[in-house]
Amino acid sequence: MCQIGDSEPQLRPSPSPWEEDPENGSPHKSHSHSAASSESDGLDPSDEGITSGSEEQRTPVKLPLHQIKAPGSVQALAVDDDVIFAGTQGGDIVVWSLETYELLATVPAHKESVLNLTLSDDKTLLFSAGADAIVNVWSSESLQRLYSIYSHFEIGDVFCVVHSTKIQTLFWGAQNASIQWYKLSTDTAVKFPTSALSPGSRKHRFFDSLGPGGTANVVADEGATNGLSNQGGRVLTAPSCNYLPYAHKSYIYSMLLVKGLFTPGKDEEVLITGAGDGVIKLWSIDDLAESGPKQITKFKNADSNVLSLSYRGSFLYAGLSDGRAHIYNLASNQLVQKLQVGHGDVSQILVSPESILCGTSQGWIKRYDDHFAELESWQAAAGKILAMGLTTTPDHDMLVTGGNDSVVSFWSGKPGSHDSAATSARSNDELVNALREFVAYRTVALNPMCVRDCHEAVTFLRKKCNAFGATTRLLSPQEGVDPILLARFPASKPGKSTRSILFYGHYDVVDAELDASSSNPTWNGDPFVLQPLDSFLYGRGVTDNKGPILAAIYAVADLVQHGSLSCNVTFLLEGDEEAGSRGFRQTVQSAHDAIGPVDYILLSNSYWLDDHIPCLTFGMRGVIHASVTVTSNRPDLHSGMDGKSVQHEPLKDLTVLLAALVGPSATKVTIPHFYDTVDELSESEVKAYASITSSLLPGHPEIKNEKAFALSLMQRWRYPNLTVHRIEVPEAKTAVTISGSAKATLSIRIVPSQTAEQIAQSLTDYLHAEFAKLQSSNTLAVTITSRADPWLADVNSEIYTALKDAIIDVWNPDIAAHQQRAFKMSAGGNSNHNNAPDTDRAGVASTPPTKSRPAQAAASSSTAKTDPPTRTSHRRASSLATTGFFPPSTLPREPLFIREGGSIPAISFLEHEFNAPAAMFPMGQASDNAHLDNERMRVENLYKGREVLKRVFARL
Repeated sequence: MCQIGDSEPQLRPSPSPWEEDPENGSPHKSHSHSAASSESDGLDPSDEGITSGSEEQRTPVKLPLHQIKAPGSVQALAVDDDVIFAGTQGGDIVVWSLETYELLATVPAHKESVLNLTLSDDKTLLFSAGADAIVNVWSSESLQRLYSIYSHFEIGDVFCVVHSTKIQTLFWGAQNASIQWYKLSTDTAVKFPTSALSPGSRKHRFFDSLGPGGTANVVADEGATNGLSNQGGRVLTAPSCNYLPYAHKSYIYSMLLVKGLFTPGKDEEVLITGAGDGVIKLWSIDDLAESGPKQITKFKNADSNVLSLSYRGSFLYAGLSDGRAHIYNLASNQLVQKLQVGHGDVSQILVSPESILCGTSQGWIKRYDDHFAELESWQAAAGKILAMGLTTTPDHDMLVTGGNDSVVSFWSGKPGSHDSAATSARSNDELVNALREFVAYRTVALNPMCVRDCHEAVTFLRKKCNAFGATTRLLSPQEGVDPILLARFPASKPGKSTRSILFYGHYDVVDAELDASSSNPTWNGDPFVLQPLDSFLYGRGVTDNKGPILAAIYAVADLVQHGSLSCNVTFLLEGDEEAGSRGFRQTVQSAHDAIGPVDYILLSNSYWLDDHIPCLTFGMRGVIHASVTVTSNRPDLHSGMDGKSVQHEPLKDLTVLLAALVGPSATKVTIPHFYDTVDELSESEVKAYASITSSLLPGHPEIKNEKAFALSLMQRWRYPNLTVHRIEVPEAKTAVTISGSAKATLSIRIVPSQTAEQIAQSLTDYLHAEFAKLQSSNTLAVTITSRADPWLADVNSEIYTALKDAIIDVWNPDIAAHQQRAFKMSAGGNSNHNNAPDTDRAGVASTPPTKSRPAQAAASSSTAKTDPPTRTSHRRASSLATTGFFPPSTLPREPLFIREGGSIPAISFLEHEFNAPAAMFPMGQASDNAHLDNERMRVENLYKGREVLKRVFARL
């Protein structure tokens, strides 16, 4: 039964996948409960049915593969091979990708709720039925409306619709208990008349009734007459003779077409309907022109509404309003089984080759096997489950659910399946499951409470690598520092010319806290529980650097399984990068021979310039961190009693020194010869910056001045800079205290051709020289706390060529070959869908899909909305103020070659240590929020990042 949503959108929390056994504390799975064997002919409908066992014995915990916030109650679902269509309470059809969960399009489909969606057998046509008494026919490839069909009669809501490919006929069941049909290929097309028969012209029985005194309150209905025709497609009228009134005694909620029921192997079709009168009827549709549907038989269910139907083979499955599911053998016309599902009405029922799935009005799903034994049950929604769908892809079987909690949830289609490591490497779902487990480890290097998690995390990684065929060892940097994992995957067919790649990453993260007591929490959920939501994966470390690490490991595992790993790949994964990589250099130097010769070093620890165009990073600035401390040989003094103009106070001395570093303008470093080795801006560089700007400009109108934007990139990427981060004095006892010491922390970002050692020494010498000029009685101490050399790569090297080619292939696939949807080129998201992600790289192809379509599927116009969706604001990893929106024709096909202003000390060290060039492959978007609240990574970026690395490892 399709019901209007009555609850606020609410996502299920992400609990632990297993609960602990109350007796021994060990994890355990939910128990299966066997049902009785199939009952015989003559089963009494009043029997209580098979129960599912005690609820207290069960652990109903199951994690969704992903969840999407829909723009309203989800009333209907139709699942295609690569996308899912959802019908909402607001009358829209919303489309998401099944692979990446990206919003692809939102179409205004009906003036009231969309109550049913179904696909044709060849999946080229989509049919929608709504509370506006209209049945629409769409191209599933382009989301163009082809036809709008309405009735001559007042039929009320249309709850269900099915299509017979054999006879090219649509059937639908309505609120007034009637069945109607329309033969698309031969019935006369009647243009939308502006008469009393038009849906927009008909009077509503309540709202258009006469008021006091017999007068009508006329309110203009916007688009009442031609609102449908304005949205494209032909408007058709179902012939009045194609109408069977009183097919049931109540609303017809469900409808099926079953093939080969009486003669197996034949394509004869039988129409099956279920209604609010508790009756299921079978109809012959062989002679529609003469007599319409003819009733063959029926099954009665006393005091229960038939809300949903499904079938497999000769068995019919019915979900009832009393919490039961009935199973009939249609070959023998017998009720053979009853299942007492419970948890409210059985609003949805589906069957797969392996199981029976029942969804209830209290948000529960129960799964049974072919012997009617319960396999599992779980709370799948915060409200009523109103729609369910099943699909099978090369990677997985997937169950999709939707309801009045305005959430579409994706679940594993198989109960309790645990693939072997060899099988799991083929699945992106397994990659996400591994990331879920990886994120759960709170790997904060400087938090003593997280020591165990850090060691368990590196053990988790080691086991993964071992299972995929690597030889591994742990390196201990020093006491109190987390281990470094060294995992080596040998080439599948090693030879003298086999290359060796060293992949560097880190598994430690910046700490994060969830303030659950706050009225405005900074995180959407627990930072250390992966939350798959709206095509993103949220959690601490998903983008920095746990997601890219696992994507690289799984990319290698794919190639190992197929015997196509063309190079040796060694993973060097440390657990102290966020804490300064303590002991990393010495440990790597000691293990130099164990790591072996290296041809290329690869990292994935940076981000795109925006959210749309993939990038390759080829340069980063170096950094020197320093502290400058001025100390008096006297204790704290009183400014009134002891202060005098000729006295050198520590804070005043420190202020003079800091001012001397940046000069009167405070924008130029005054250390002698500081800029002497900075490279002059070449003509080729100017062209490169101009090219980046021109590539971004079509999607970023906030770029008002191209030259100014290019200059801002240069200032952050290729010029040095000095920043004073903090000035500290000991806590003053009163507001008039002269502190006995003052300390400043600062950093200098340096560029290629400068060296950290040289600049650190120049900084130290200059500060001491300036301090000597003060003739102060105080003492100066300059401490270099850390340093890292800058890094600049050759973009024409073999590894960058391989990365570039792989990115072009992965992010710009041949659309005709991959059967991309035409609506993905032209349809954006609904601007009212506030939580939707950006309209993605839609439209990288200019040719429509090649899947054949029926001749009648020629549409006049598209109704897909093209406004880009709004989104929750995220901090940027670049100076671009927005995520941008690119028209399809302006999105670059090639990645941008960029530099970054930040620093990763390990890059230059590893290059020098192994005498090998490094390359940086950014996997995340600019809005990933690394180190910030609600850190996230887009599912598509994770999957395609894995595929890019897979191609690179197969090529080098």
